[in-house]
Amino acid sequence: MKKIWIFLLIVSNLSNAQEDTYYDNTNWKHLSTANYDFELPFTGKQQTSSLVVDIDNDGIPEIFLTERTSAPSVVMYKCEANKWERYIIDNEPLRIEAGSTAWDITGNGYKDIVFGGDSGSNQVWWWENPYPKLDKNIPWVRRIIKNDGSNKQHDQIFGDFTGKGQGELVFWNQGAKSLMIAEIPTDVKNVDFWNHRPIYQYSSDSQMEQIGHEAYPRWKGVNEHEGLFKIDIDGDGIDDIVGGGYWFKYIDDNNFQANIIDARYTFSRVIAGQFIGGGRPEVILVAGDGLAPIMLYEWVKGTWFGREILDGQRIENGHSLDVLDFNNDGCQDIFIAEMRLNGDNPDSKMSILFGDGKGNFKAHNIALGFGNHESRIIDLNGDGLYDIVGKPYNWEVPRLDIWINKGNKLNLRRF
Repeated sequence: MKKIWIFLLIVSNLSNAQEDTYYDNTNWKHLSTANYDFELPFTGKQQTSSLVVDIDNDGIPEIFLTERTSAPSVVMYKCEANKWERYIIDNEPLRIEAGSTAWDITGNGYKDIVFGGDSGSNQVWWWENPYPKLDKNIPWVRRIIKNDGSNKQHDQIFGDFTGKGQGELVFWNQGAKSLMIAEIPTDVKNVDFWNHRPIYQYSSDSQMEQIGHEAYPRWKGVNEHEGLFKIDIDGDGIDDIVGGGYWFKYIDDNNFQANIIDARYTFSRVIAGQFIGGGRPEVILVAGDGLAPIMLYEWVKGTWFGREILDGQRIENGHSLDVLDFNNDGCQDIFIAEMRLNGDNPDSKMSILFGDGKGNFKAHNIALGFGNHESRIIDLNGDGLYDIVGKPYNWEVPRLDIWINKGNKLNLRRF
């Protein structure tokens, strides 16, 4: 029988482990399709992306999942009377890639959702939120954002990146080796596509030796870029774009300046935050597909100094990454979770790295042995505590796991 462990207390035989107690005896309630707690999301076996967003403004977010081999391709789980009910969002097969974002595209006060096509599709789509006319069996209207050019759009993000006071969609188009930007059209429901253009392009002729290159998948392209996050890096009041080992600053006339962070880590997941007090935000990079260290980059007088967070340890397919303050101590923490691609990595970790505000972290394992691919950490029930949505890519799929945080304290120990 396969062994899967949910940790209420971490026990280690590492003699040099350092332990600090921020929380003791955390009580997590684990729900899963494996335990028949809610309906299976799909029939297909490749769950590519997830999105957790409040679509009806009731303070309780909904969970969206996608699958790229069969119909339905998009489903939503909505909590109703303490039960997660499954809704069909798109009942047609779509080649949806990892990555997602949400924005009030129609301007009616309710967020709509966006997903992009994989290496077999050149499309990016948005689905119109029909609230208050929600029905489990009536799909949402899907519309086109991009329907031309090259395939593969891994990662999307919305934000006001030009300071114009309006939302802009940014997405990687890996087939075109480009970072694209698109403005929301005025008559967005009645256009065939959104105008989009590259703000950065890279070459596949060559690359620096990549961090963790030995374990990257065969399908990774030379110098392939991915990962997106938004944060004001330079303190000018405008959110910048972070991804692909760079950060991108709006200059003028719709031009962006590419600023290097680490050209050895272009194929990475990314977050950023004030992990060290004062100065610019720090950037965190980790391999979403591969075996490589999780890195922190600190900007000092024009140079990004990088260092490993976990002292020589490697993250295996760390495709779930987020920033938060889990214990409300004013210091930013990191959520990181590993995949179980094709059933490998039986000791996969789902962890919180507790920050001290000085760039140091202590790791707490929440669960071992689960598959995580775009797993999310967010308050799912409005009680002010962080809960977890666990989504695997192809481990024991179709599958969805949820961990509800019932409070109390965590016992921390380094890996």
